[in-house]
Amino acid sequence: MITHTQNLTGDRTIHQFMGKASNIYIIEDNRQKATFLVDCGMPSDKEGLVGALRCLPPLKGVVCTHFHVDHVSGWTYIKTIFKECEIWFHEKARPFVMGDKRIPFPSYDDYKAIIIPCMKESGYFPGPGDLFMGGLYGTPFKKGFPSDRIEYFAKEQPVLPGFKTIQTPGHRPDSVSFFDRESGILISGDFLVVINGKLTCNTFVESKEDQKDSIDKIKGLTGLRFVYPGHGVCVSFSRDL
Repeated sequence: MITHTQNLTGDRTIHQFMGKASNIYIIEDNRQKATFLVDCGMPSDKEGLVGALRCLPPLKGVVCTHFHVDHVSGWTYIKTIFKECEIWFHEKARPFVMGDKRIPFPSYDDYKAIIIPCMKESGYFPGPGDLFMGGLYGTPFKKGFPSDRIEYFAKEQPVLPGFKTIQTPGHRPDSVSFFDRESGILISGDFLVVINGKLTCNTFVESKEDQKDSIDKIKGLTGLRFVYPGHGVCVSFSRDL
């Protein structure tokens, strides 16, 4: 379900699609006559998401903020519908996408402080199909992620029209955010989340040091005004993180 839309410069529009477990951002680029997704949700999002995409220019790419099941597993269905589309990950996600490494399980504190509140935020609790895909346990696709049409981007390579790619590791080593300076919008993935309408620094992290460095980095961005999070509603940015 599309819950928020904003026009951007360059004849672009961003739509927030609130999926069952996480947000998906749809970038409509009328100059390129193409559409891009930031993350692609869960398989249970497929009907609503595909319905929304069929009304827009052709889907050219899915760009992922990080490799967690609630942000990437929708690709298993999307790839069968949009056969010219590719999926893009940061290069640090490669061993996890390929199944050479496994994502660690969240701790009890991670569930209590972040995961369960995020599920309550969207009213989502995993059904059998989503549990089969790895649910929210953070250990998807040991060898099962589709191996075709995958591309990787390096460092802060621009991959989303009009947005600057910013490495924001912490939650995951491959976490990235996307910043549109003209509008002041930062698409944060799970680097920052919104719980009960409040902007929150994610404490479910692989590296506390990297997360702190990433927070300092985005606090230094000129013109940052809004955060479009992986979980929760879009809010104004506050430097009191």
